[in-house]
Amino acid sequence: MKKLNLSLAALAVAGAFAMPAQAAVLLGAKVGADAWYADAKINDVRADDANIQGSYYAAFEHFIPLVPNAKVRYTGVESKKFDTDFTQYDFIAYYEILDNDLISFDIGLNLQKFEGRFQSRNFDEWQPNVYSDVRLGIPATPVSLFGSFSFGSYDETSTVDGEAGILFTLGLVAADLNFKAGYRVQDYDFNYFGANQGKFMNDGFFGGVEFNF
Repeated sequence: MKKLNLSLAALAVAGAFAMPAQAAVLLGAKVGADAWYADAKINDVRADDANIQGSYYAAFEHFIPLVPNAKVRYTGVESKKFDTDFTQYDFIAYYEILDNDLISFDIGLNLQKFEGRFQSRNFDEWQPNVYSDVRLGIPATPVSLFGSFSFGSYDETSTVDGEAGILFTLGLVAADLNFKAGYRVQDYDFNYFGANQGKFMNDGFFGGVEFNF
């Protein structure tokens, strides 16, 4: 709980410093979809049954100071070998600390919801996380580097979800079309199933598209 309280305090400070960046944006939105070729490892045993898993997200940004922006992401996870099939929903409230052509940096809180089946056992749980997202533009090119990271530890459950990669932007009339490629890792220790029974890792390369309005 102390970790969560510190995270909330950090977010409040970030919100105060984010006011200029927020005010620079009137209204904006992002929608995207990723195809992720991932392979799971459960309780330190690798599944070796990699398959394509989908992830979809939408974000809304506005000009109102102190009120965070919002992002929702869906990720489907499956491992037939371990009889594991669950969905992860990320409900993210974040502030823009920086936003220009060279660097953008967001920070906020992510409330994750897990529901489905883990090694034949049904579960439906929530988990709080700290969230960050950064994009670094390469000058005089349409290419950027990006990374996003969510991590949290609460009630003996810990979750880390991170991705990093490269992004190519194609400017359209009403929006930017971004092509993405990168690597994503989910590293979770679910306490819901007892000690050393809920270790889960899922990692692999992904590719995707994003519309930035």
